[in-house]
Amino acid sequence: MINGGSIITLQRILGHASLKQTMTYAHFAPDFLQDAIVNNPLKGGLSL
Repeated sequence: MINGGSIITLQRILGHASLKQTMTYAHFAPDFLQDAIVNNPLKGGLSL
């Protein structure tokens, strides 16, 4: 993820039903997590 991967792509690869489930297993530095939220193509209700 740190090297430019997409959390949405990771979610699909892992077969998770929700982005929240994927984020439980993905360990992010706060800056990268914020970038993932800001650049989220779904623009859902996630916030820090």
